[in-house]
Amino acid sequence: MSVKPTAAAGALLLAACLMPTGARAQTGTALPAPVVIDPDANATGINPTGKPVILTAPVMDGQAYLGDATVTLDPGGRASFSAERLLTLLEPRIAAPLVARLRTRLGESGQLDGADLRGVGVSIRYDPQALQVTLDIAAPSRAARSLDLGDANRRGPVTYAPPADVSAYLNIRGSLDWVQQGSDEGLAAPITYLDGAIRAGGVVLESEANWQAGVAGPDLQRRGTRLVYDDRRNLVRWAGGDLQTLARGFQSAPEIAGLSVSRFYSLLDPQTIIRPRGSRSFQLERRSVVEVRVNDQLVRRMELDPGTFDLRDFPFTQGSNDVKLTITDDAGRRETVDFSIFLDQAQLAKGLSEFGFYAGVRSPLGRRGPVYTNDLAFSGFYRRGVSDRLTLGANAQADGRGWMGGVESVVATSIGTFGSFASASHVEGSGSGWASILTFQRTISRSSDRADALSLSLEARSRKFAPIGTITPFNPYSYIAGASYNSGITESLYAGLDARYSRGRDGEPDAGSVRLTGGWRISPALNFTADVGYERAGRNNRLAAFLSLTYRLDRSSSLRSDYDSRNNRSRLSYQSYSGSGTGAYNLSADVERSDIGAGVSASGVYYANRAELGFSHFGTFDRDLSGSTGQRTSLRFGTALALADGAFSIGRPIQDAFAIVRAHPSLKGADIFIDESGDSYTARTGRLGTAIQPSLSSYSERNVLTTAPDAPLGLDLGEGSFRLLPPYRGGYKLTVGSDYMVSVVGRLIGTDGQPLSLVAGQAVEAAHPDREPIPLFTNAAGRFGATGLAPGRWTIVMADADKTSYDLVIPAGATATVPAGDLRPKGQ
Repeated sequence: MSVKPTAAAGALLLAACLMPTGARAQTGTALPAPVVIDPDANATGINPTGKPVILTAPVMDGQAYLGDATVTLDPGGRASFSAERLLTLLEPRIAAPLVARLRTRLGESGQLDGADLRGVGVSIRYDPQALQVTLDIAAPSRAARSLDLGDANRRGPVTYAPPADVSAYLNIRGSLDWVQQGSDEGLAAPITYLDGAIRAGGVVLESEANWQAGVAGPDLQRRGTRLVYDDRRNLVRWAGGDLQTLARGFQSAPEIAGLSVSRFYSLLDPQTIIRPRGSRSFQLERRSVVEVRVNDQLVRRMELDPGTFDLRDFPFTQGSNDVKLTITDDAGRRETVDFSIFLDQAQLAKGLSEFGFYAGVRSPLGRRGPVYTNDLAFSGFYRRGVSDRLTLGANAQADGRGWMGGVESVVATSIGTFGSFASASHVEGSGSGWASILTFQRTISRSSDRADALSLSLEARSRKFAPIGTITPFNPYSYIAGASYNSGITESLYAGLDARYSRGRDGEPDAGSVRLTGGWRISPALNFTADVGYERAGRNNRLAAFLSLTYRLDRSSSLRSDYDSRNNRSRLSYQSYSGSGTGAYNLSADVERSDIGAGVSASGVYYANRAELGFSHFGTFDRDLSGSTGQRTSLRFGTALALADGAFSIGRPIQDAFAIVRAHPSLKGADIFIDESGDSYTARTGRLGTAIQPSLSSYSERNVLTTAPDAPLGLDLGEGSFRLLPPYRGGYKLTVGSDYMVSVVGRLIGTDGQPLSLVAGQAVEAAHPDREPIPLFTNAAGRFGATGLAPGRWTIVMADADKTSYDLVIPAGATATVPAGDLRPKGQ
C-alpha cells in the first residue's frame, strides 16, 4: 500500500489529538518481546516526528475486530507491538498447536517477525492510512469455532446491577363476601392471605399464612415456612422446613417437613435450553454467507471468514425439525446441506441432569398449620441425558406404611419419541402392585406454519398398585389405551381426532370414547370451534357436542357464545381489558341458562399504582329467570410492603423478585416512571418518593427503564436503564439520578510552565478509585473539558512522557459547569 507522507502525518496527528474516539498517541519506548512488522516499500514518511511514537490501534482479522494493541512506529516506518498481546488475540482464532509453535519461537528469539507468522499460515501488516494492524489467516490454520444460533444477538460478558444485601416483602391479599340471598346470608368474616420473604446473605426465609377473625377455630393458619439457598455455580437448590415436593411418573407429592435438594432448570436457570440442541460442523475455504433454516424458517444469516465451524443451539420446536444450510462463497458458488433432528420436550441434552430429593417427617396441613408427625418420609427422583437421543431416570418414595420405586426413559428416533414409566409399590395391609405407561409422540411438519401431531399411549395398573400416602388402593381399570391426531389443514382450519378405551375390572364396566375437534377462523374477527364426542360406559351411551363462536369487537374486547348439549347449556360472555401496568383493568360478564337453572356473573380487576382492586358478583335464578335463588358479591384487594437496603415502598403484590426505585436528591422530588411506554407505565414514585417493580422473575435477565419527564433541565438521571439478573426472592434498590453530573473546563500547565498541548489523560475520583476514570484531552492551547464528574477531590493523570498529574477539587453542591482555571502540576 502506498500512502502520501502528508496524508499519513495528518492521520497520525489526528490520532494523537482524539484519543477517546481514535488512537491514543504518546512518546516513549517499545515494549519488550515485540512482534515486528516489516514496513511497506512506500511507507517512508508515515512517522514525520523523527522519533518513536506509540499508538493504540485496532487489530483486525479481515473485517472482524479482535481488540486493541499498543503499536510503536519508528522513524523508518516499521511497526511493532507486544508479541504476547498478539498471541492472546490469535489464540481463539488459530489451532492450538500453531499457537504453541509461536510461543516456542518467541521464547527462543525474544521476538516474532513476519517469517515466524507466515510459518503458521498468518500474514501481518500495518495499514498507515486506517491506523490499524491487519491479519490474514489461512483457512487450514483457523481453529474450529462454535456458532450459537439460539440468540442472533448474543453478547459478551454483561454487567448487572447488584441486588440489595438485605431485602424483604410482605404481600397482603384480602377478600370480603356479602351474601344477599342464600343459605349463609349476611356479611362474611373477611379473610386475608399473607405471603412474604426475607433475603439476606443469599439465604431466603419465606412463609405463607391465612388469617380470618370471627370464625370458629383458630384465626391464623400458617401454611408453610422454609429456608431456601440457591447454589448458582452448581445449579442446586437447598431447602429446609415445610417442603414443596414435586413428583415424577406415578409418584404422589406428599407433605413433608425436613430437608430437600433439587435441580430444576426452569427455576434455577430458565434461560438455558436443556433439550438436545443439535450440532453440525462445516468448513469454509473462502469467505461466505451462510443461511440457516429450521422448518423452512430463516433463523440466522451470517457472513463468515474461512475456517471450520460448529453450529450449535438450534432454535428447534418439539417434534421433527428439518435443517437446511445454504452456503454462498464470495465467488457466488452455492452449496446446501440438509439434515433432520427429532426432539421432545421431556428430553435432556447429553450430560444434563434434573433431580429432586425430599426427606423428613409427614406434615399434613391442619387448622393451625402443618401437623408434624413422627412418620418418616422420603420422595425423590433423578433424570439424566445419557445422550442427545436417550434420557433415563429413576424415582422412589417411602413412608411408615409403604414404598414405591420406578424407572423412566425417553428415546428419540427418526420416526418419533418413545417415553415410558414403570413402577412397583407396596402398601402395608393392602399388598404389592405395579404400574407402567408407554407413550409415542411424533410431529410431522407439513409447511412453514403448519404441522400434524400424532400421540399414542398405553397405561396399565395392577389391582393393588398405589403411591405412598394411599390408604386403600383403587384402580378400577386394568389398562387404558389412547390415541390422538391433530392436523393444521389450512391457515384458517384445523381438526383433531381423539380415541380412548379403558378395560374395567371388579365389576367396573369397560369405557370408551371418540372425540372430534375442529376450528375455523372465519375472518380475522370471527372464530368457530366445535367438539363432538361419543362416550360409552357399560350400557350407557351418550353423544355430546360443544360449540363455540367468538367475535372480537376490537383489539381489547370480545363476545363469545357457547352451547353444550349436556344439560342443554347456553352461555353468552363478554371480556375486555385496557392497558398494562398502572391504570389497567379487566372486565368480564356472562349470562348462562341450562336445564337446571340460570346464572349471571360479572367481575373486574383494576391495577392501581400501589394495589390491585377487584370485585365479582354471581347470581343464580330459576330456569325461566322468573325468580332469584342466590346472590353473592365479593370485594378483593392486594398490596405489598417492601424493603431493600433501607429503602421502603408500597406497591402491587410481588410475585418473585422486585425492585424499589427512588429519586436522587438532585431530582428535587420529580416523579419517576418505571417502564413507561406510551400512556402506560408499571409504577410511579408519587408522593411516597419510591415505587415498586413487582414482576421480576428470578434468574431471568430484565431491563428496568426509568424516566423523569418533569426533572429539571440539565440534570443527570444516572443509568436510566438498569440491567438486572434477579436472585430468588431478591430485591433491588435503584436510584435514579446521580452526583456525577458536573462538567469541568480549564487549562493544564506543564512542568515547563507552558500549556500541555495535544495530550490525553483521565480523571480519577479520590474517594472511589475503583470507579471508571473520566477521559479527557487537551487542545493545542492546553484547554480541556470533562463531563460526568461529582463534587469532591479528583486526580488528573496525563499520558505525556512525565505522566504529569494535577489536583482538581469540585465544590460541594456543584450541579452544572465548573470553571477550573489554570491547573499546575502537583508540587508546583
